Amino acid sequence: MSQIEEETQWLRSTILPKILKSARLVDNYSDAKTDSFQVGDIKIDVIGHAEAFMLTFCYRTSITFDYDGEKYQRKMVVKKTPNVPPDVYESVQFGPLFSNEIEFYTKILPEIQKVTGGTFPAPKYYYSELNQNSAVLILEDFAERGWRVTKDRVGLSLDHAMVAVEYLGQFHGFTYAIKHKNPGKFAQLTSGLKESRYESDVVHPEWDLTNQTSFKRATKAVETYQPQIDGKFVRHLFFLIADYNLYGRQRVAPREPMCTLCHGDYVRNNVAYKYIDQDEQEPREIMMFDYQTLRVSSPMIDLSSFLAISVYADVRYPNFDAIFERYCSSLHTSYLKHSKDSEIPVFMSQEELLKEYVRFLPFGLFITATFLMSLVEPLDMSQDEMFALQLTDEEIVERSMKQGGEIVDREVAHQVKEILELSQRCGVSIDDGIDLDKLPSVFPMN
Repeated sequence: MSQIEEETQWLRSTILPKILKSARLVDNYSDAKTDSFQVGDIKIDVIGHAEAFMLTFCYRTSITFDYDGEKYQRKMVVKKTPNVPPDVYESVQFGPLFSNEIEFYTKILPEIQKVTGGTFPAPKYYYSELNQNSAVLILEDFAERGWRVTKDRVGLSLDHAMVAVEYLGQFHGFTYAIKHKNPGKFAQLTSGLKESRYESDVVHPEWDLTNQTSFKRATKAVETYQPQIDGKFVRHLFFLIADYNLYGRQRVAPREPMCTLCHGDYVRNNVAYKYIDQDEQEPREIMMFDYQTLRVSSPMIDLSSFLAISVYADVRYPNFDAIFERYCSSLHTSYLKHSKDSEIPVFMSQEELLKEYVRFLPFGLFITATFLMSLVEPLDMSQDEMFALQLTDEEIVERSMKQGGEIVDREVAHQVKEILELSQRCGVSIDDGIDLDKLPSVFPMN
């Protein structure tokens, strides 16, 4: 039996009856009418790497069924963990990743909708399960309501960037309002979130080699495309982020008063737009999804990630002040609206937020240096094939040094230039708030 046939049978016999009994499939569900439920056609369309980079097995499904004498159609997106050994499942941290997303849809989203009057855009939740070595999440296919992931995998336009940061400011504004007006409720809502990236000290050897090779590639790119930058600054910058877990764990740790509820992976892959025009050139709304890395942290984890990995320097650099102003203005407006306060807290001023942004710039650079190559030049293989791929160290190094080509090299080098300039402009060191004694000397400072 093929995988598609297995998924079809699983949906028909196991999952759809469960969703029906949860009263999420139809509005008029009654136990007395369960026998009237008959599943018809099920169509499955696997979402591949050409559309988005994913570690999960994900597909769209269109389902027809009869219930209580009426015919229905539902379109859903099914996200499942791939078939991997337990040690790989644990190293990727699939358990915490799915746990966070399930926590969002079942516990946090309902409260957000209360605060926003039901206006917060989010896919409808149908079903989830979290097992020892597997997990499932089923949501509506939001494309049916006009939402679209951008055609461009990277290098979003200024219009797309402006809509994205305005929405992000709104989100952070009302999460700050929830936190400040009812800290007990905020703590309760976020208490179930798990560390989904930096919990383990063990990094998969292939991932570690990819990271270290990517940093070496990045230092060469700076020497080639931004040779005016002092080598000592470059070495210190990559010294900071050389250990994925030790740096990340410190940087994203919640610190008062700046921390609030954050998406944690606010990038092109995890947002969808609605458009004014049929050509999808003028975005008017945006919705984020994929809440697996949801966390309490600095809001700059979201802004720095988006601008680093989804917007190229030719858009970000000349328009940075306008982009940052749009984000701050949106955050302030949202906070005042939902908190009912008359003033913005000092730490939330544009000046203080910019300083915080500088602290998170190395975090964004890490994402760019290690992940942009996969967006520019994606591997043409399924998730199962990707996890089963056996490469020698030499092959890993060669791929990490070349994948994505000059586009990646120029972008990484320019981000280092931006980090230096903004650090000097704000008078904030890139290692501000980091305990350097807890980082290994992979890249010597001298």
